[in-house]
Amino acid sequence: PTIGHLLADSSSAGLANALAPFVAVAHRHRLPFRLTEINTASCQGQPGVSDTFASALWSLNTMFNLARRGVDGVNFHMLPGSHYELFSPSQTPSGGWQAVVHPVYYGLDLFAQAFPVGARLVTVTAPSGPTKLWATQAGDGTLRVTLINQDPAAEHDVQVQIPNSTTPGNLETLTAPSISSTGGVALGGQSFGSQTSTGTLPGSPTTTPVTPVTGSYTVPLPAASAALLTIPGGAGGTALVRHRSPR
Repeated sequence: PTIGHLLADSSSAGLANALAPFVAVAHRHRLPFRLTEINTASCQGQPGVSDTFASALWSLNTMFNLARRGVDGVNFHMLPGSHYELFSPSQTPSGGWQAVVHPVYYGLDLFAQAFPVGARLVTVTAPSGPTKLWATQAGDGTLRVTLINQDPAAEHDVQVQIPNSTTPGNLETLTAPSISSTGGVALGGQSFGSQTSTGTLPGSPTTTPVTPVTGSYTVPLPAASAALLTIPGGAGGTALVRHRSPR
């Protein structure tokens, strides 16, 4: 296991594609399909891979790939003391509980925001490469576009084109010092810090307004980062994406 292998398409889209025939069998029998154990690497994970920010980008992209193939639910495996724990709980002297939250959890937190209950995947058109694009639309019309830059070294400015859209959006980012960082992760400018006793981020996320120009939203996507562009109800059409040259 390496970070490069973890972020390869075979570890996300390839995994989901391999499950597609089994999902189809379950659905033909009107049964849900749940992937009951998944994480970055088997046998307690790999240090320097499973515990890094790369795992957050992988979990976010992989969850979308699984959803696209019709997977109805996913259980992430958490062996205590392993390298792929989502969070590591411990008991305090007073008898309470606290936990260290690891990078992979941040990716799943962003996925939960990007694909809320009742939303549906929207067809997107995007070129191949290290930048991944996903979109969902909720019942109230709110469009949520998730962008993932798996390039560890270069920023990719992205143009998200939604024909005829004039509605300003809000951008929330998922960042870390580097793709190999095991700490310093921030979602919407917030962090769980060294320990959390609540399991929730401390406040409201910091977002940046993005105003479209002739239906095009320009999103600067730093190296090894992800972002969620939320466009309130009313936006429609197929999302397209164009890349500018990496900086």
